[in-house]
Amino acid sequence: MTKKIVIKIGGTAATQLSPAFFETIKTWQKQDAKIIIVHGGGNHISSLMAQLNEPVQKVNGIRFTTQKGIEIAKMALLGQVQPDLVETFRLNSVAAIGLNAGSNQLLTGHMLDQDVYGYVGAIHQVNSQLIQNMWQQNLVPIIAPLAMSNDGQWLNVNADHAATAIAKYMQADELYLLTDVSGVKVSGNILQKITPQEALELQASHVITGGMVPKISSAIHAVERGVHNVHITNTVTHPGTIITL
Repeated sequence: MTKKIVIKIGGTAATQLSPAFFETIKTWQKQDAKIIIVHGGGNHISSLMAQLNEPVQKVNGIRFTTQKGIEIAKMALLGQVQPDLVETFRLNSVAAIGLNAGSNQLLTGHMLDQDVYGYVGAIHQVNSQLIQNMWQQNLVPIIAPLAMSNDGQWLNVNADHAATAIAKYMQADELYLLTDVSGVKVSGNILQKITPQEALELQASHVITGGMVPKISSAIHAVERGVHNVHITNTVTHPGTIITL
């Protein structure tokens, strides 16, 4: 049985991925695992927005995205972050290919609420055959968190949510949501394994707060839709906190 693994990494990861990361990827490939990378890029987008005098506005933790903001996001993600990542993989002897929403309708989405968030979307369809084709060529797809609506409008998508949607549609066995901490901590200790219900209780009691909240929400969403294990960790070499049924 071929294992399918989706890994979400941050936008600055191209300069931070360790040799151990690539050794793990290669080991998984030798075991016939199929891998997808979904990358963020929020810092690059914010930096470019500042240079181009486009205000950064957050609503409920989501970047309000104008049409100009979408063009800037495409410039940052497709012009800088993704090519850098593909090159980093090549330099580490892992064959990869950059893909985006414009690649044969890879990610189709709809707007969350244009009045509230602008051109921010959620993914409701993934061209799984395109990804399968890349796997058959022994390529690792590196995918940007942008979607396209049915009428051709580009949409900004939270990278954790994009990774979750892709994991769901590809029926992934494992989803890694890489972050800057080694897992979910309670009283200074990393929790090894929690259920969605336990995760919700930790959120309700404010043990899980801040930037961990959307990651936990994504993890719960993924597990409830068929992904076997979701790892919240800072490296693929360490399981971190596993959310599982």
